[in-house]
Amino acid sequence: MSEHIQCSKEGEVATITLSRPDAGNRLSNEMARDLATALDGARASRIIVLRGAGADFCLGRDMQPPKAGSNVSPMDVMREDAGPMIELFDAFRRCRQTVLGVVSGRAWGIGTVFAGLCDVTLASPGATFRLAELERGIPPCIAMSPLLDRMPKKALAYLVYSTAEMDAVTALQTGLISQVVEDAALDDTARALIARLLSFRPGTAEAVKQYLDTAPHFSEANATFYGASMLSNALASR
Repeated sequence: MSEHIQCSKEGEVATITLSRPDAGNRLSNEMARDLATALDGARASRIIVLRGAGADFCLGRDMQPPKAGSNVSPMDVMREDAGPMIELFDAFRRCRQTVLGVVSGRAWGIGTVFAGLCDVTLASPGATFRLAELERGIPPCIAMSPLLDRMPKKALAYLVYSTAEMDAVTALQTGLISQVVEDAALDDTARALIARLLSFRPGTAEAVKQYLDTAPHFSEANATFYGASMLSNALASR
């Protein structure tokens, strides 16, 4: 496990911290692989908390695009650039537990994506979000992929095309985050939400997550039937 991905466990809650504050918690490929491992390793927990050490949540990836004329092949890009992200996004999708993001400061690039990937994201009023890959000649389509069903298309398009910072209030309005919380209350709000989730019968919050991840891709009738089947299974297992 990388020294820049710190894991701790308290009862049924696992906390994963991006711990590279001197570099704004920029995500290296090694960190991406270790974060995927940490997510998989927290399967015994009921809740996973994702946060960043220091002033910023995450300033993006620690990777520069290949220089013009470097003769990098598409397979090289897939292996070194896209591959680690595909593996990491798959690890998020494998999580059956609620993943709670706690965001302060800048959440840019992959930091923005993490904010969207978490099931619930609390952010301080000063948090900002940004996808500025176009400035570096990169179409951020991989970064956009987890956000397609979390943000309205035009809001996501503006975030990418403008390369501008999105403030926390706008991020809330567009569905990227769940709640804006004053800095002094951020940790207490996270703890209160965790306590509330743990108060529910085991398996129920996980079922809600499964439904939210799956049902939006169904027709309304199938989504209703799917919900009814989950309710039936939950009540029958009591």
